[in-house]
Amino acid sequence: MTISFRTRLLLIFTALLAVTLTATTLSALRATDANTRANASRELVVAERVFQTLLDENSRELTDRTTLLTEDFGFRQAIATNEEDTIISVLANHGDRIGADLIMLMSPQGEVLTSTHDIGADIDRVRAGLGSQASAFSLLTLSEHEPYQMVMVPVDAPQRVAWVGMGFLLDNDLLSRFRAITSADVTLIYREREFGNDSDVQTLSTMPTQPLTNVDLLGPYDDVVSQATQQLRDQGLLSRYATLLDQPPVHLGALLTVSLADAVAANTRLRTQMLLIALAALVVAAVVTLLIARGITRPIDALVAAARRIAGGDYQQTVSLKNTNEFGVLGQTLNTMQNDIQQRERHIFYQARHDLKTGLPNLEQMAQRFAEVSLGDDQQLAVVLMRLENVGALSDVYGLAFMDEIVRLAAERLVHQLRPGDVAGRVGNNEFLVLTHALPKGDCVQGLTEYLAVFDQAIEHQDIDIMLDVRLGLVICPDQAHSFEDALRRANIAVSDARVHGQSVEQYQSGRDESHLRKLTVTSRLQSAIEHGGFELLFQPQYDLRKRRIHSAEALLRWHDDQLGRMFPDEFIPLAEQSGDITQITEWVVTEAIAQMTAWRAEGHDLGVSINLSARDILNSHFIDRVIERTAQTGFERKHLMLEITESAMVTDTDLALTHLKRLYDAGFDLAMDDFGTGYSSLAQLKTMPIHELKIDKSFVLKLDEDQDDQHIVRATIEMAHHLGLTVIAEGVENLAALTLLKQMGCDAFQGYYLSKPMAVSDLKPWLTAFNETTLESNYG
Repeated sequence: MTISFRTRLLLIFTALLAVTLTATTLSALRATDANTRANASRELVVAERVFQTLLDENSRELTDRTTLLTEDFGFRQAIATNEEDTIISVLANHGDRIGADLIMLMSPQGEVLTSTHDIGADIDRVRAGLGSQASAFSLLTLSEHEPYQMVMVPVDAPQRVAWVGMGFLLDNDLLSRFRAITSADVTLIYREREFGNDSDVQTLSTMPTQPLTNVDLLGPYDDVVSQATQQLRDQGLLSRYATLLDQPPVHLGALLTVSLADAVAANTRLRTQMLLIALAALVVAAVVTLLIARGITRPIDALVAAARRIAGGDYQQTVSLKNTNEFGVLGQTLNTMQNDIQQRERHIFYQARHDLKTGLPNLEQMAQRFAEVSLGDDQQLAVVLMRLENVGALSDVYGLAFMDEIVRLAAERLVHQLRPGDVAGRVGNNEFLVLTHALPKGDCVQGLTEYLAVFDQAIEHQDIDIMLDVRLGLVICPDQAHSFEDALRRANIAVSDARVHGQSVEQYQSGRDESHLRKLTVTSRLQSAIEHGGFELLFQPQYDLRKRRIHSAEALLRWHDDQLGRMFPDEFIPLAEQSGDITQITEWVVTEAIAQMTAWRAEGHDLGVSINLSARDILNSHFIDRVIERTAQTGFERKHLMLEITESAMVTDTDLALTHLKRLYDAGFDLAMDDFGTGYSSLAQLKTMPIHELKIDKSFVLKLDEDQDDQHIVRATIEMAHHLGLTVIAEGVENLAALTLLKQMGCDAFQGYYLSKPMAVSDLKPWLTAFNETTLESNYG
């Protein structure tokens, strides 16, 4: 459900006002409540002062009454002559006259001569008062579980002969007088003795409900007061405690209370009025907001309709509002915006289909132009891909910005050379694409000479002449491609073929696409094999001619794919090197070879293993680290693992290759130069390489018994290697005549079909067991 702006505006303003009024009202009510509590607290403070004043006045009145007795001559004479009956009679009569509840006579030394009550533990406090007071004094005390206000008046005749004490019970009459004055209730809490945490606590209250009567007040006296205060708070009473007597174990205090409910009730009318005012303000605000919203939303509706029209791509109508206020300005802004959007869309549309640096159509636009071309029965379309081969190398010398300008100038030349109806575009960083109908059917390649001529002259920029190396790949449609993707891919293949053949122009040849797709498929399946398995190692034995035994076997990788079938290394190894997957494959070979060599040695076969490393492997420092680490974990001697390297690694980066070979050499691996004589290594380079063995390529061995040149090369190689302290192994030995020549030349070891073809581990074990050295000696001796 969609809520209109008018309704939303009404709801927002009403909600804001409601929140404001609610917050204000709540704040006022909260302030009122707080003020009520503060007034109640102040009332309790005043009540405490009044209660203390009442006790003081009561004390003075009692003192005056008791003084009348002590000034009686007969009473003093009776005390002086120690007439006990007279003393008791006078004390009783006078006590009745003044309403005393407790009468006591004490000697000046504090000895109780006679008393109507047992003062208990508080007698020491009375005696302390006798010693520190020269005249009458009063005190609060507990006697026989009841609170008393007691006055002590001295009897002098003329010397001090005794003290008279009169005690008056703090009862409901006194508390009722206090309540009548302050309207606050008072509850006396007192305790005369204490046993651990249990206490004999008593209360006396003016409250009709007596809320503390049925409450067990236990524990230390402070906890008793806290419990009583909490009990009163739970019943909606605000209380204040006043300490009257605190002489452990004797405690006496007054808990003054007022009702919060009564205090709040006095403000009920005010609260009701505030709520009614807030509600009325809210209703009025809602009505006013509704009227304002109607005035605002009319131009907004018009602006919304215009915005939707612009969003739909309709830029033809203009927004017209009669208002001259902000809405009118907004309408004019929308008009400006739709014009800007229209211009920007045109610009974006152009940029999306053109190269920004040259202004030529880009790849997407060229694909569209290809699709728009109408091919008749007698009409052909030539797709020409131009690749500027040396742009990357020149960018390293002159910089990207400089070469961007060179490419732009080259595009200008190309456009000027286009025939009528031709279309040129930039489809790569250094590639142009031309679609043309103007090539002759007989010799299309010859028809591209005009485009090549564009780049015969150097391109000058910043006083520097740049010659571009251009190669063209040609595809004829629809004979050689029906879709733009096929045409572009095959034109790329044709350019690559032109580079391989050293030509400037090459037309796509049928079948080359299948070869390209085959490489893509093999690369994809190769990565799957690395991840899920599918490789197998075959081992070809190697025979030591000096020790006359099988001393090692070369590990040869084989791959059988579920889709492609049996794959040969000559096909998938170069692709693995190009894709960068070769190192993962080599690591798998190293792991498997170490495991197999360990198993052979456990079975009593003293065999080493030779492994081929690619140029990428040798130049990869992480691979070198992992090989050293992996062999360290197995614990076998590294010299039994022969690592064969090719000369191509030395050509790529000689210094880095030598550094890594030195690490392997120092780690204890045997190193061999594989396929020696077929690469580009110099003799000076061979002299510095840390290797143990040379491996003569089979191309020099296969016809060794027939070719004199091969014999000279092999003999020279063996002699040179021995002078350098290297051993020599020949591969590709397929007959006895070649083996005999190798022995005569001093070759150290050989391998080949004459000895054994590569075989699986399961076949190699019985072969090793059945190998007859005597037979071998008779054949080779």
